[in-house]
Amino acid sequence: MLTLSDGSKVIVSGAQVAGGLIAVRYPTTGRVSVAATAGDYVYPSDVRMNAQGNLLYVKAPGIAAGIWQETWLFEYDLRTERLVTRQQVVDDALPAECPEPRLVIEPKSFVSR
Repeated sequence: MLTLSDGSKVIVSGAQVAGGLIAVRYPTTGRVSVAATAGDYVYPSDVRMNAQGNLLYVKAPGIAAGIWQETWLFEYDLRTERLVTRQQVVDDALPAECPEPRLVIEPKSFVSR
């Protein structure tokens, strides 16, 4: 569960598996939105939150179609409940992933794996 800047709560869940995605549930409305889904063989592996901007960032690397390496970066606005951008990026240009799962709520914080 994450707390947005206005005090409201969201529940972020997902899995780094085939067909994996990152979903956001809004407890007050019951609405569930997909924040990121990258496709076959490309799975979400790192989720970070910018608490000041209410933005969720999802990194999804993998072997697209089982042939070539791809990494996608998703930016999802937790307040407006919409995907802001989905962009293919160079994996090495992103910060290193957290070595173990953890949750920290602060600017540039993250949930990993």
